[in-house]
Amino acid sequence: MELGAADFAAFFRAVHGNDPFPWQQALVDHLAKYDKWPGDGVLDLPTGSGKTATLDAAVFHLALRFECPARAALRIAFVVDRRLVVDDAYERAEKIEDLLGNPENAPDDERSVVAEVARRLQHLAGEGEPPLVARRLRGGAPLEPDWARTPTQPTILCSTVDQVGSRLLFRGYGVSNRMKPVHAGLLGTHSLILLDEAHLSNPFRQTLKAVGDPKIGGADVRTVQLSATPDRSTTEPFKLKPVDYAHSVLKDRLEASKPATLRVVAGDPVDPFVKAARGIADRLRQAGVSNSAIGVVVNRVGLARAIFEKLKEGKKETASEAVLMIGRSREVGRKRIVEALDPFKTGKSLRRRVPAAVEGPTDDENADADTGPLFVVATQCLEVGVDLDLDGLVTQAAPLDALRQRFGRVNRAGRNVPAEGAVLALQEDVAKKADDAIYGDRIVRTWDVLQRMAPSKTVDFGIREIDRRLRDLAEDVSGLAAPRAPAPVLMPAYLDLWSQTSPPPAADPEVGLFLHGVKRASADVFLVWRGDVTEADLSAEIDLTPLLNLVPPRAAEMVEVPLWFARAWLRRPRDSEPLARIADVPQRDDDAEIGRPGAGGRRAFRWAGEGDPHTGPVQAQDLRPGDVLVVPVVYGGCDEFGWAPAFDKPVTDAADEAALPFRRRRHAVRVARDVAASDNEWGRLAAVLEDEGVAGADLVERLLDVLPIERAADLDEGDGTGKGEVTGGGATEPVQDRHDSDRTSLRPVRGVLEALLRARKKRIVKHFPYAGDAAGGTVLEAPYGLQEDGAPTRKKSAEGGPATEDDRLSQTGNAVSIDDHTDHVVERVTGFSCGLGLPPTVASDLELAAFLHDAGKADRRFQNLLSGGDPWNRPDGEAMAKSGQTSPKGARERAGLPKGWRHEAFSIRMARTHPRFADARDPALVLWLIGTHHGFGRPFFDFVDRNEPGQDDCVGCLAVERWMPSPAPGPQSLAFDLDGVDWASTYERLKRMYGVWGLAHLEVILRLADHRASESERENV
Repeated sequence: MELGAADFAAFFRAVHGNDPFPWQQALVDHLAKYDKWPGDGVLDLPTGSGKTATLDAAVFHLALRFECPARAALRIAFVVDRRLVVDDAYERAEKIEDLLGNPENAPDDERSVVAEVARRLQHLAGEGEPPLVARRLRGGAPLEPDWARTPTQPTILCSTVDQVGSRLLFRGYGVSNRMKPVHAGLLGTHSLILLDEAHLSNPFRQTLKAVGDPKIGGADVRTVQLSATPDRSTTEPFKLKPVDYAHSVLKDRLEASKPATLRVVAGDPVDPFVKAARGIADRLRQAGVSNSAIGVVVNRVGLARAIFEKLKEGKKETASEAVLMIGRSREVGRKRIVEALDPFKTGKSLRRRVPAAVEGPTDDENADADTGPLFVVATQCLEVGVDLDLDGLVTQAAPLDALRQRFGRVNRAGRNVPAEGAVLALQEDVAKKADDAIYGDRIVRTWDVLQRMAPSKTVDFGIREIDRRLRDLAEDVSGLAAPRAPAPVLMPAYLDLWSQTSPPPAADPEVGLFLHGVKRASADVFLVWRGDVTEADLSAEIDLTPLLNLVPPRAAEMVEVPLWFARAWLRRPRDSEPLARIADVPQRDDDAEIGRPGAGGRRAFRWAGEGDPHTGPVQAQDLRPGDVLVVPVVYGGCDEFGWAPAFDKPVTDAADEAALPFRRRRHAVRVARDVAASDNEWGRLAAVLEDEGVAGADLVERLLDVLPIERAADLDEGDGTGKGEVTGGGATEPVQDRHDSDRTSLRPVRGVLEALLRARKKRIVKHFPYAGDAAGGTVLEAPYGLQEDGAPTRKKSAEGGPATEDDRLSQTGNAVSIDDHTDHVVERVTGFSCGLGLPPTVASDLELAAFLHDAGKADRRFQNLLSGGDPWNRPDGEAMAKSGQTSPKGARERAGLPKGWRHEAFSIRMARTHPRFADARDPALVLWLIGTHHGFGRPFFDFVDRNEPGQDDCVGCLAVERWMPSPAPGPQSLAFDLDGVDWASTYERLKRMYGVWGLAHLEVILRLADHRASESERENV
């Protein structure tokens, strides 16, 4: 069917159950007519006006232009400069994704429109892929499965400036060096960045403008600023029109009154905040507002925690509940908070809490009763992206823009309630020469204006009312907003350095400066707590790589912490108070003196992926921006709400819950040392673990024999404790720590073991030792994942197969010849090129690179490696790309391959003499794509091959029974020569011709084609 802008209303109704606001339809009309965003990409929209609907508009625009996606955006990133606990944008993206994946669920009147949008996006995504993928980036994990399976996959990403910005600049935090160009190539081409509250992210906005400049970077990135206080350089931003102000829903939201009293507090601020919050709750109850929600928002995590603990103390006397929201938290811990806050989202008709979601079960018969107020204690994470409709607010003094964001969560829906608030200023906040590490002098300047605005000490923060009062004062609001530190000037030389990913140069510009400005330090590291890692392991410098490789750290179990705070925490300073001064926004180094490099303290294990030289035990002084640090649970430092440096009890191991989305492609059950050594029912497993003669399915059956049958549970059912004992997944058996031996439920392990028996093809049992402990533990692995019901799922798992390929993967899965694998990759590349509408010359060179990319595997030494290193064990006949068998230890040395050898480098020598290479339109591009298709050689290879093979040492493939590799040196040699330049100089030429991101995107096309082809070959069992 034909699809036009007028159909957007039907699409919107199908997803959200209501018509779009007038401005939302007008936005789609403009996109359909001009293929560009109005107001020079600046949307000046007040809080509560539905800015996240820009996601719907962008997806619909792509559907309109599916035959020419370059006119729209294949990848849509909704970016905020906050670490969010409740992310409304992501929930909205998931709703769109779910309906497009199942258009038959749309209402009858709108089903045809939804089906057409889904069909068009499916055409782009390709056969077997979902029409739209929605993902949240909350941290990087080396070699974690990618968030985009193909270069044509329509995708919505919801994330932070740090995560999206570092990836765009080839320095993805926590992303392996080999995958950095993939992330950069995807985000830097055919992408749209919706920068929410853009005034909070001025440095990143400046950087985005620079990378899109053809003279600097030439990235194909459209940037749209969503802000109620846009940059003053914009002369005509897109704004609400009179028809919007007259809209019944918007009118109530924009005109709702939000009076707030102003007060300075002295001494310990905890009691004044608690008293003010309880006072508002009492007055609301007296006014007839039952089950109210009162926000308490402060500027530091430490103060938020102190207020939260105080509110909990009076829980019984006041019949109240409290929940803590901090942005530096683990995604796996979000569920209880989200459930607690769900009744208070904008538009919810049911105004009550579910106490069980916060602190325990409740009697269903009393669920509708007035159970008292809910206090939502939060940091800056509540300001942006949180669609809450609070009844009252107590906030610490802050710059004007932050206060308006916080009050934007009060009576957000414009209900008929006597909402009220209070702004409490600490004495140090409003001292004459106050200079806050986050806000500088903007708190005291804002406070002075509020005092002038309200001689009665009451200010109405209603959206339209405060705008009117500021106009009456003729106040320049830009001087009252949080400081907007400028980004450094982005020089082309910086891009040249960042684009070098294999290896990154030693002199590397700090990416954080270009994301948060020259006066803001925001270099983060990612902390992961594991129960099967001990202090003894780290002290003995045990190589934990084999263990972590079985169950790798996932983004969902990580907490982001500033690098200097992580250093201080590992060194365990006697004074923990400075650690509590951490905020949920970028801040100056003032509080970072405690984290200056120094020796000593506890160790952590840095996880950069298997084979990366940076993987291994580290101390505080060794930490680098973006590090993923695995620490023992006994270190403490994280409770159910997130980062808690003073928390000294063992942390719950969340690896199993974090792996839940990945169980259908790889499944593992951890039965670790601490499980077997405990004194309760878990100890019954010890005998099985010690029986060295039992393995595979027999071991699984023996494990099931010792588990209580009456505790069997479904694969997707937990025990309700909320302590990490979760179900199904890449690693599903919780690792118990020895300090928590009273937990006895075995329900999850029985369910996953029973599922493991039904796994496809084969099971692998792996044992791992610890610090001289011979008993160690066991990981049972189903390498092809679980398909419990035997039926394919329409919606893809979050895991997209291996994030990258390596020679070791050539020895797993099914046996596949080079010729067959080449055909599969060429087919994928052809489909991607067609979907992207690439010029025929570029498309033909990509197909030629795909045809020749694995020619280097014809090296007889590599063929011997595939057969286990024994030349007499190699099968005769065609050359193999994958053997389907694992080589024993030492096979590489026996096969004669030097350390670090890469088949891609030899593929270049083979390609230069293949008859079809003469068809290359750009020979340098073809060779470059071949050489970098595993992420190495950008621009250097790190190996020396003193015994490179000749004609008799190569096995025939690619329609040539035998052919001589080029006598010229390969790209690993400084003597490599292509039209008079070496390999690194060839790289510089190609970047000038195709652009930094354009070249990376061409690499992405071949690399993801290779990934998907290999994935299909492995799954074809």
